[in-house]
Amino acid sequence: MARKNELGGEPKGAVKALARGEALEGVALVERAIEIVLSDPCRPKGSDKAPGGLVELPRKVRPIIIGDLHANLDNLNRILDDGTNRSELDESKAYLVIVGDVEHDDRTGHMKEMDSSVVILEALFRLLDRYAGRICYIRGNHDTFDERLRKSGIAQGQELKAKLLAVRGADYVAAVQRFFEALPVFVIGQGFVITHAGPPHGGLDRQEVIDIKRYPEKYHQIMWTRVNEFRDGTPSPKEYGAKDVKLMLEMLGQPEETHFIVGHNPLWGDGNTVGFWRDVVGIKNHHIIYSGSGSQAPYLTFEAGELQVKTAIPKKPEAYYYG
Repeated sequence: MARKNELGGEPKGAVKALARGEALEGVALVERAIEIVLSDPCRPKGSDKAPGGLVELPRKVRPIIIGDLHANLDNLNRILDDGTNRSELDESKAYLVIVGDVEHDDRTGHMKEMDSSVVILEALFRLLDRYAGRICYIRGNHDTFDERLRKSGIAQGQELKAKLLAVRGADYVAAVQRFFEALPVFVIGQGFVITHAGPPHGGLDRQEVIDIKRYPEKYHQIMWTRVNEFRDGTPSPKEYGAKDVKLMLEMLGQPEETHFIVGHNPLWGDGNTVGFWRDVVGIKNHHIIYSGSGSQAPYLTFEAGELQVKTAIPKKPEAYYYG
């Protein structure tokens, strides 16, 4: 009898297909992705003996950190194909971290279009299957069907659910919902930490990150909070600031110079087109990365302990005219 995963449901289709050596499809592929994220050896179990909210990366592999993609599969593939990324993943010399929000095109005029979200979700599930034990997908605020998720008034979570129901069916939707609920929310690596949105008010220690679902308000904040862009102001309950970053690192026992990496909050207003913002609002080593449309498909890695910012799309050269 197939064992049940920790979130309920028996992965019968996935087990049978794997036993036959077949490529996984549909619900079986999602079930396989759930099994992989729940059995990640880098993910400590919580007080309830279930996989917790934290992933602790192995020290001897190079991290490849990708920001929000928002349905841009081309940028994901560009990053994977950049340099030695794919070969090092194949050889278990690298570890891939995606900071959440692969779905939901966020460009004006495209926010109700869900075909690209269906496609990139399947690509994510296949990546998890291919690189099991070498990939972590952090839950972002868009990794939900919740009707409260809205962008420019469009309920993108509900729009995606309706699309998946139409093209994949109710069992597939239920499996994707279980996948979202199975995801971790925080990564600790050598010299860096990563979460989707930012530190919650009051911080979290290591055990609290592992047991994050016991703290629903902080679980929500770690996926939704935004940086306070007014440094001399007091952050609202929906914002965080320098004190929150510092407190979180202290509670985790991380050095003050640790890089605190997030997605969720691209600061396009400063004219940046790369998609990476360093030392955001004056907080040293606090960085935002966005790898979706409008960016140069940036990703982060560490070489000899130093943060390296790479781009998979080269910057267009400026044109000069002489007359």
